[in-house]
Amino acid sequence: MARTTYPPGELRVLRVAWAVAASVWPLAAFLGLLTLAALAWWARSGDSGLVLLALLCAKSGMLGLVASFALHESAHAMVLKTLPGITGVTVETTAWRTSLIPEGTITRGGNALVALAGPLACAAVGAVLWLTGTDRDLAWWYFLHLAFLLPVFGDGQALWRCFRGARAAPHERR
Repeated sequence: MARTTYPPGELRVLRVAWAVAASVWPLAAFLGLLTLAALAWWARSGDSGLVLLALLCAKSGMLGLVASFALHESAHAMVLKTLPGITGVTVETTAWRTSLIPEGTITRGGNALVALAGPLACAAVGAVLWLTGTDRDLAWWYFLHLAFLLPVFGDGQALWRCFRGARAAPHERR
C-alpha cells in the first residue's frame, strides 16, 4: 500500500489518474499479453478473429474500466482541491484500488459535491459517447458509475450522511 499526502495546491489531477492506472497494472499487462498472443496466432494461422477479440477486451478494459475510474477519482480530486477547509488529501493506492482521503474540515455541502463529482463526471462522458454515437458500448462503462451513488458505496454513504445532517469524518474514504 502506498500513501502520499498532498496539500490541496499540490494535488495534481493527472497524478491521481496515473495512480488509478498504476494500481491496475496487472490488467494492462494481461491485456497486452493477450493482444500479443492473438497477433502471433494471426501471423501463424492467418485467422484475425482472436486479434479482434483481444482488441475489444483491451478497449473495454483500458478505455472503459481503467479510464472511467481514473476520471471518477480525478473528478473527486478536482473538487477537493477547491474546498476551503481541506488542508491535505492523501492518495492511498492498494492493489486494484485508489482512494482519496481528505484531511481538514469539510461541510455537508462540500462533502456532497465531492461525492457527486466522480459519478457525475463519468455520466457526462457516457452521455457524450452515447449521444454522439461515438461508442455506445463504451458509454455503459461510464454510466455504471452512477451506481456508486447507492448507499452501499463510499460516494453514496457520503451523500446519505449529508442528507441526514451528519458531518463527514476527517478520515472518510472516497
